[in-house]
Amino acid sequence: MSLEETVLGRRAVLLGGVAGLGALLAACGSSGAAGGKQAKVEDTQKGTAGAVVRPIAEQQNLLGGLQLSYVAGTGPGDVQNKLLSGALDTASMGPIGAVVANDAGAGLTVFSTSLNNHVRWLVPENSPYRTTADLRGKRIAAPPNNSDAYRSAQLAAAVNGIDFEQDYEIHQGAVLAGLALFDRGDVEGIVTIEPNATRLVAKGARQLATIDQLWQQGTGRTEPLLLNGQGARADWVRDHSQIADALAKLRLDVHQKIHERPQVLAELADYYGVPATEKAAIALLPERLKDIYPVDWGQSAAASMDTQIQAAVKYGLLKAAPATPVYTKLTS
Repeated sequence: MSLEETVLGRRAVLLGGVAGLGALLAACGSSGAAGGKQAKVEDTQKGTAGAVVRPIAEQQNLLGGLQLSYVAGTGPGDVQNKLLSGALDTASMGPIGAVVANDAGAGLTVFSTSLNNHVRWLVPENSPYRTTADLRGKRIAAPPNNSDAYRSAQLAAAVNGIDFEQDYEIHQGAVLAGLALFDRGDVEGIVTIEPNATRLVAKGARQLATIDQLWQQGTGRTEPLLLNGQGARADWVRDHSQIADALAKLRLDVHQKIHERPQVLAELADYYGVPATEKAAIALLPERLKDIYPVDWGQSAAASMDTQIQAAVKYGLLKAAPATPVYTKLTS
């Protein structure tokens, strides 16, 4: 079930007005209560680009008094549903996903950075195809259609005159399922995230393009394409402003540590799910992944989110742009 379907299906229970939502959250318990900066946050899994954030924060003593309860998710859509139910205070949220949820009454805001786009198009080493356009009509593995990664692939295709779902034979599903299809040769290309793309490249796969490159090619934009930020209910951010600020600072501090010494990404390869035997992949991690960790939360990020939403409306991926921005608490 997609995020849109889940949100709409639960609207009467979860989103039937501020009073009803408040009662639900009170029943779930409130974070940030007297006694410390407490928050229930997403615990990213191995095989995802965010998996190194927690170990760096803990090893570098960057928590600054934050008391974090980590809640595991089971994949795209699940952590967003946990956010809506109150099981999480914050979760990864892309701009298009935030608009979809808010159209259903969720009242979310993106208050901090998370990751720049790290979605890649790859083909086997011996593939005859040289561009993503060459793959039109071919079988393509892709992430779940309720994920930020899938939506960004749709958008990057659209701004280049390609209908992602009509012009390719998309086999969408769990990331590991897509990797299995690619490894078996059941698809002729794959749209996948880091660090999985780097592992494939290290084994000989050929990277055709990144979603960021395709977006810049189709729009002429130059700012980094934000994949997602840290999303929360707007009322939670308002009522727990100090915690939200601390979480935002923590994220930027972690990312700054990565940019100061990218080699840390190779040292934390196990958190990415890259085994020690894959030495070529580990060697590529610092170079290929460093730039997906933004070091600011300001006008560049805002411009990226605004233009993604505008393009999504133009190409029919969203019905309309929101009356107010989906983001808050910009720091520059």
